[in-house]
Amino acid sequence: MIKIDNLSKIFFSNKDKLTAVNNVNLNIKKGEIFGIIGLSGAGKSTLIRCLNRLEEPTKGKIFIDGIDLTALDKESLRKERKEIGMIFQHFNLLSQKTVYENIAFPLQLEKMDAEKIHNRVNELLEYVDLKDKKNSYPSQLSGGQKQRVAIARAIANNPKILLSDEGTSALDPKTTKSILELLKKIRDELNITIVMITHQMEVVKEICDRVAIMEDGQVVEENTVENLFREPKTKIAQAFISSLQGNIEEEIINPNDFKGKLIRLSFLGDSAKKPIVSKIIRSFNIDVNILSGNINKLQSTSVGHLILELIGEDEEINKALSFLENEDVHVEVI
Repeated sequence: MIKIDNLSKIFFSNKDKLTAVNNVNLNIKKGEIFGIIGLSGAGKSTLIRCLNRLEEPTKGKIFIDGIDLTALDKESLRKERKEIGMIFQHFNLLSQKTVYENIAFPLQLEKMDAEKIHNRVNELLEYVDLKDKKNSYPSQLSGGQKQRVAIARAIANNPKILLSDEGTSALDPKTTKSILELLKKIRDELNITIVMITHQMEVVKEICDRVAIMEDGQVVEENTVENLFREPKTKIAQAFISSLQGNIEEEIINPNDFKGKLIRLSFLGDSAKKPIVSKIIRSFNIDVNILSGNINKLQSTSVGHLILELIGEDEEINKALSFLENEDVHVEVI
């Protein structure tokens, strides 16, 4: 569906050079909700703006359904952009136009028949649950209502792709949840591929199928959401996941403060329901100290983490580690 091939974006200012996106390669499948997460300045917003050439890539290619967007002239690009909707953190609504007029605007630009515009806008108002706000102005709406208008406008032309650039960052948690539910509904019912730019791991956990983590303009890790939570490979991924519990485990638990062997266990799905700790206490001549634990509920499964201190002879500890791995538990020695 979307193929990003060796994409880079460099900004020049006088003699200064800033590489915002550095040789990024990604493949996003049709009908997927794909998350791109990173801290501020990681390059994720620049990357998503390159996808529809709001920013011109310095090098590399972007393919959508096999068409290279970087090779298109202005007129061909304009036609392809109709297939790509976009929503923003601050909504970007036209303040002097009503909700109805905001949603109708892209249809009017396409010179659609007035009756068809009327029918389409009313259909979208019902779809995003804003029929009663039809004649309201943006200043009269809540943040969540504004984003629903922006989403309705973005899908008005029946695009194949919806890009969300921090689309929930300005919203409170309850409103964020309702917007994410709407986006899932759009993906499921309209088969629109969604690319989500965010710095909120909660958003990734709630809605995404796969995720790429960006740092310093590069993709440093890419995986399914389940596997990322189960076995994060980079420090930044571990930090994002730990942030859901409001702490960074590595800052709280220092292996030098403990005499035993510290391990981090990751459980996926049914393995999270097994009484693993009691089993290793009964089966092996070791003591177990539980230092930290949490469970994250994802879209289709749950991922649990435990940090344990194992105290005893090395031989017994190694037997316990082998047992854990045979029980489909991922084990990492800290």
